[in-house]
Amino acid sequence: MLETFVMLSAAINEAEQKAQAIASSETSRRNSRANRDMKIINANLAKILMINEALWEIIRDKHGLTETDLHEKLYEIDMRDGVLDGKNQRKASECSGCGRMVSARHPACLYCGNIIDNSVFTLT
Repeated sequence: MLETFVMLSAAINEAEQKAQAIASSETSRRNSRANRDMKIINANLAKILMINEALWEIIRDKHGLTETDLHEKLYEIDMRDGVLDGKNQRKASECSGCGRMVSARHPACLYCGNIIDNSVFTLT
């Protein structure tokens, strides 16, 4: 009986160690994927920033705009949601199709499918 208990205990310990090794391996794999994804996002962000800078310089040079013009437009866009926070976030709005409130996260009404925001600048 004692031998059976010892063997069972050893088998349980071995199974726990294998489970921990698998979990550790899975965590490591997820971390590697997250790190790779973050590097891609950072590279894309750097590229977007450079493109924006180039576009601004082209527009500035061709149309005689100033940094003040840019700052004023940024302020105007930032204040569209009523909060000066560096973001332009829509608030929940009433659907013109069914009258229900629709979260700003959704470009269409979840209830009737009516398009709420079809702006090309909306992030999903």
